[in-house]
Amino acid sequence: MLKKIIFILKLSLLPVLCWPLSKDTTRLKIICVQLYHYLGIILAIGAEVSVIYTIVTRFDDFVLLVVLTLFLSSIIHSIGNSIFHIIYRQRIQYVTFEMIHFSESMQPHEDVIIQRYIDKCVMIYGVSLFTLYISTLICVIAVPLVMDQPFPMPLEYPFNVYDQPLRTIIYLHHVVVGMHVTGQLCTNFLMGLLLWVISARLEILANELRKTTDIYDLVKCIRKHQYLLKCATEVTFAARPFAFTTICCSTICTIIILLLFLTTESMTMIYQYIGLIISSLSEVFMYTWPAENLIHRSQDIGQTAFDMPWYDQSIKLRKCLQIIIRRSQKPITVSIPCVMPALSLSYFTSYFSTIISYFTTFRVFLNDEN
Repeated sequence: MLKKIIFILKLSLLPVLCWPLSKDTTRLKIICVQLYHYLGIILAIGAEVSVIYTIVTRFDDFVLLVVLTLFLSSIIHSIGNSIFHIIYRQRIQYVTFEMIHFSESMQPHEDVIIQRYIDKCVMIYGVSLFTLYISTLICVIAVPLVMDQPFPMPLEYPFNVYDQPLRTIIYLHHVVVGMHVTGQLCTNFLMGLLLWVISARLEILANELRKTTDIYDLVKCIRKHQYLLKCATEVTFAARPFAFTTICCSTICTIIILLLFLTTESMTMIYQYIGLIISSLSEVFMYTWPAENLIHRSQDIGQTAFDMPWYDQSIKLRKCLQIIIRRSQKPITVSIPCVMPALSLSYFTSYFSTIISYFTTFRVFLNDEN
């Protein structure tokens, strides 16, 4: 099952070619992929300039202004993910292929725990991934046919866009940028999978630690623990810039959607805005949920070592247990010092309560204005 999920994620990242390349990839292929990434950034910046131009020219249209700001936030999010992917390319390559290697060499008892993790979160991540691509396809195909606009995004240009082949070129530009944004947002699913897998591997180690009977098995567990701590550190370092970008853009999008939610009376639009708010909050939840689990799994290793019958063992075995306990004192967190606190479910609840506070403030302000 893990191999199938890896394949689906690899397929979802295909539009942006963000799946890490293997170490034996030729230099020419690496250069071509990097040029493709730079081209995607340039095209996204071009769309960003068009959005800003439309905002300036249609500043009096509040609804359109909010919609364009949502598009702008999504494009900025994709550009940020592209830049971070270029910067952290080697680190992402290391942790991703480490996960692939683990999936190819799993033992039956490891497969059981991995399957339990998959059953727990596959529905949320699967529905989010499916909804993301379906909404993009609907926007690209249906919007120009149903709405009174020639392109998927309601953008304006300082020149005539109805002449061919310019109209086709602009339409293709919107399609490419839309797929680029969608593909880059799928990076969040990859980071979430990496966090879940490293948590599962720590739980597998805890189970192995409970079954140790001699000093030799315990030394193997210590070495495996040190190796997993290194992998977990690499995973958190790779995930935190993407998590920070997601939180910033989701906060902006949610606040903007609340403004639209409070200024409309159409039930159809209200249902649509509720869906957008849930989608924005789910992006943050995709990081806080596995980050919370990683904190507990990293601490459980020390608790498992402490619960072993060490008091009647040899001094050498006690010292080995102390090594594991000391290394587990500091939990593994996804955070950026002085910028982003440690992600957890507690952080998500405070984040959600802040959004509710914004909603209440906007509603009171609009009632006072009325």
